[in-house]
Amino acid sequence: MLKYLIKIILPPLIAFFAFALFVKLTPDLHRINGLENLGDYTVPGLIAYYKIFAPGQILIALLTQWLIAMPLWKKILAKPKAAILIFSLMLFVCTVCAFGLAYIIWDPATAVGYLIQIGLFMTGVQVFYWVINFLSLYLLDFKSFKKAKPEAETEE
Repeated sequence: MLKYLIKIILPPLIAFFAFALFVKLTPDLHRINGLENLGDYTVPGLIAYYKIFAPGQILIALLTQWLIAMPLWKKILAKPKAAILIFSLMLFVCTVCAFGLAYIIWDPATAVGYLIQIGLFMTGVQVFYWVINFLSLYLLDFKSFKKAKPEAETEE
């Protein structure tokens, strides 16, 4: 039970920490002025949003981990080859959701290129999160993926 709880809590926290570390180590992102950038669909805007709503986002990430990621992870543990299909579907879902949300918030008075830019940016953020998340789960379950080595036959 404790290991399952760790798999629910640790990967989202690692993903959030990785994002925070990325922001901290990227000098161009240190010009963020709070609400001024919020809603401008840029990395500084995302970071301003992240700083304000981080506690709620972490709660949503934990629920998502428990209700969506862990059942998918159990399928990957049972059939490691299923990982390719699961990751492909996740990429598709991330892309559809990102572009759907980008379309909703996109101002049609701006160019379609801006819609594509917003959609790709949102897709990138989601894919970054899920890659870090599943990489963390893989590291927690590393031993489950080791192939059983045939025992060496002893000569008599």
